Amino acid sequence: MKKCLLCLIISGLVFLGPPACAKADVVELENGSKIVGQVLKIGNGQLVVKTDFAGSITIDLARIVLFRTEAPMHLHFPGGYRVSGKITYTKEQTRIDQTGGDSFISAAPPEHAWPEGARDPMGRHWSYEAGFDVAGKTGNAERVSAGGRVSAKLQGPDDRLLLYMRYAYAKDDSVESDNSIVGGIDFESYFREKHSWYARVELEYDRIRKIDLRTTAATGYGYFFLKKPHHSLRGRAGLMIRREERRDQPAASTLGLDLGISHGYRFDNAWTISTDVTYTPSVEDYRNYRIWHESLFEIPLVASEMWKLQLGVTNDYISRPADHKDYLDTTYFGRLVFSWQ
Repeated sequence: MKKCLLCLIISGLVFLGPPACAKADVVELENGSKIVGQVLKIGNGQLVVKTDFAGSITIDLARIVLFRTEAPMHLHFPGGYRVSGKITYTKEQTRIDQTGGDSFISAAPPEHAWPEGARDPMGRHWSYEAGFDVAGKTGNAERVSAGGRVSAKLQGPDDRLLLYMRYAYAKDDSVESDNSIVGGIDFESYFREKHSWYARVELEYDRIRKIDLRTTAATGYGYFFLKKPHHSLRGRAGLMIRREERRDQPAASTLGLDLGISHGYRFDNAWTISTDVTYTPSVEDYRNYRIWHESLFEIPLVASEMWKLQLGVTNDYISRPADHKDYLDTTYFGRLVFSWQ
């Protein structure tokens, strides 16, 4: 009886075959190494594979001689062609076995690939940030300050829309030294790999500088001197019109240039540094201008990068300030930021 039962169990195991979890994607490298896991995505010339022994590993496609996927994936090829299916990749070609039985072969590697059900990296996606900072001082002098910034960004492969608002407030020895709100919209469309056009509108209220409302609208041309996933350098040049409504003064409008430079760098540990400078001189009088600058250093506080710490400085220089007001305002900040999508 025991022998019969044992035979039945062995026969059942043979009939069922190996468990489904034994299936996995295989990646072969130039040095002969093989990595077994799950291919998560392809992008920017790199492949990301999830393994049981080392988590997610990022590999340059140039170092891969072959990989296969057991599950269908979505792929985007140069020229905008999209296809879905199981992948067999070699240096010579990429073969896609589609669900209906047809096959697609490309001599070029895919620009992007992602699993079924995952977010399309080539589509538009919203991302959000909210940051807040507060500081105080007592003793020989008393100071209290608070500030915040919120932003929403819609990023796509061909354009980017940014909505933002920032607030700053400070008191020194019970005297108000800062009270301003700035909100704006910045749209940029990429019509070539390194070329773009942009349009932006910014509204500002500054009680200390006696500005009830400052409206700036600008449009122009942008060029990326560097445009890499971890490193970017972009310049802008355009025309702007600014209208200012000051306390106890008639409203005034200025036509001028809109010149800017923006730089960003992301380290391997996800720390980032960025700098933005905008120079807006009047075309009627070059001595009438404004320079705005911000530099910040950003450190992720958790692996998901949802919580971040920003340390930075802003400078706002106005060549013709209100009576009895300084030309330059400098603000140092340490800001806790929450990001989500």
